[in-house]
Amino acid sequence: MTEYLDPHFIRALCRDPERRTLQDLQFIYYGLLGLEALRPCRDSVLRGLCKTVRYERHHANHVLYYTGELATSWYILLSGSVFIDGSMFLPRS
Repeated sequence: MTEYLDPHFIRALCRDPERRTLQDLQFIYYGLLGLEALRPCRDSVLRGLCKTVRYERHHANHVLYYTGELATSWYILLSGSVFIDGSMFLPRS
């Protein structure tokens, strides 16, 4: 899974979306292109995501969503693991 942790990709994701350079957008685009969850997306969708996606890092046992809560965003796991209803999920290539 370290292939997704390219420092250029992460640095570009950490930058404020309004301050991203063309090079940042290219690093993000190629990083997203390699993610299995986004492979079915059209090129225009991926390019649109490049302008809004951001990097977040959470400590162990941090709760992202509670049961019944309305979710306003979604996450792609780049490293670590996540528990959902008692089952562990790991990042995929």
